[in-house]
Amino acid sequence: MYRVTNNTIFRNSLNDIQSTAEAFARAQQQVSSGRRIQQASDDPSAAAAGLRERAEIRATDRYRDANDSVDSRLRVTDSVLSDIISSITTAQTKAAQGRTTILTPAQREAVALEIEGAKEAIFTAINTSYRGIYLFAGADTSSAPYTKAGTTVSAYQGDSTVVQVDVSRTSSAAVTVDGGSLLQGGGGNVFQTLDALAAAVRAGNMSGIDGGLQDLQATFDSVTAAQGKVGATLSALPAEKLRLDELRRASDTRRSQAEEISLAEAISEMTRAQQAQQAAIAAAGQNQKRSLMDYL
Repeated sequence: MYRVTNNTIFRNSLNDIQSTAEAFARAQQQVSSGRRIQQASDDPSAAAAGLRERAEIRATDRYRDANDSVDSRLRVTDSVLSDIISSITTAQTKAAQGRTTILTPAQREAVALEIEGAKEAIFTAINTSYRGIYLFAGADTSSAPYTKAGTTVSAYQGDSTVVQVDVSRTSSAAVTVDGGSLLQGGGGNVFQTLDALAAAVRAGNMSGIDGGLQDLQATFDSVTAAQGKVGATLSALPAEKLRLDELRRASDTRRSQAEEISLAEAISEMTRAQQAQQAAIAAAGQNQKRSLMDYL
């Protein structure tokens, strides 16, 4: 026969009070933190699922940041390409005006100066730096793609590397434009073309003006083609951003399901735990009041 002593009753009461106190403290912590899992041992499987989703959220956020960065960079690139196209168009228009024999020398000089002004504008545009990065220098983004000595513009000093940035797990976007192929491509070196074109206008050299206009058109086609590629990339980014936002929301929902609690359920559980603790304390108090006669 199992003998129940006062010490046994006391230890059991103490254990009951302790366990209900722990349950109440745990429930209270869940309510205050909003988290079902306080440590991995509470639910190892759910804790692991929560960690996986947190890692997925971090990766998605990195792609989202990269997407925004690419978007900003390409919008600046697109704007610069528009400026270059505008300058080439200005030079074409002025050269066409200079292709007449009725201009006075002063008028030819004015046209030539405007063509040289377009050259300066293109030189400034192609050396655009965005957040410390030269946009048209290939992978060597720390050096200007073109330099100038006096009025003479150097040859392209960048490289033809196409830098790609991952904007999702499955896609990337080109963020560089090769300034060499852009301004030294099919139309030859555009700076030399504009110098020659200005000289031809000053001299009234019609064949020279025709040759310059032909080369300028080739450069114009090259720049508009590059702008078309940039535009196509920019157009694809919003859809990628939406997919990333959907992936993040889904991961956050799964993380919440693994780690968090329903506040109503948690408060109810805390109330039950508190009642259990109070009942254990009351029962222990009753046991302490009993005398020897109660057990006889």
